[in-house]
Amino acid sequence: MNKLLAPTLLALLLSACASEPEAPAAPETALVLPTPLVRDFSGHWEMDYGRSDNVDQKLRSLYREMQRNAERMARGDQRARMASPELQAANFRQVVDMARLADMITESQVLEIEQSSDDIAIKRENTFTLSCVFSDEQPQMVIDELGSEVCGWDAQQLLFRIALPDGLDILHRVSMSDDRQRLHVATRVNRRGAAPFTINRFYFRFDPLPEDYECEYTLSRGNVCQTASQ
Repeated sequence: MNKLLAPTLLALLLSACASEPEAPAAPETALVLPTPLVRDFSGHWEMDYGRSDNVDQKLRSLYREMQRNAERMARGDQRARMASPELQAANFRQVVDMARLADMITESQVLEIEQSSDDIAIKRENTFTLSCVFSDEQPQMVIDELGSEVCGWDAQQLLFRIALPDGLDILHRVSMSDDRQRLHVATRVNRRGAAPFTINRFYFRFDPLPEDYECEYTLSRGNVCQTASQ
């Protein structure tokens, strides 16, 4: 398995959630996965910004809902007790920190997935690869000085759970549409004492251009490509 985290990203993660350091530990709850119905995620994938979460919009919506929930609590409204963990968070600043961290670690525009019957590697643009080796259909756990990671199949979804020092927990849940043209990656970032935050990224399948093409993403026209000689 590839190295869990590049040193630069690890430093950013830890600085975003600074507190007294703790030794890295395995995820508190091991993944108990049923017999998998494995899907083939292999191919090239590009982010669908129209369907993916916009963190600023999600934070604004969450803040408004938290205000409404606070008003319900002040009135003794029972609905306030049924709110999600995000709405029950006492410190919205912590929610913002988790949201910014989730946005940073899921910002890859392009994914390249290689998969065989024995393993899978999700190569993410400008960050480390998520990789998993399948062993007798059982979750695989790796522990080193940077933290711990467990991965495996949950029916037709692929899960990666990473536990880092300071109680930081990251869960990636990868699934694919029935027509195999859309990929969904739901990433939940959580830290002990703070509310979790989940960000959804959607990707569509594409065929890569020949190596002599160069592409540049623009807000007005999307990807603009031309041969390197032009």
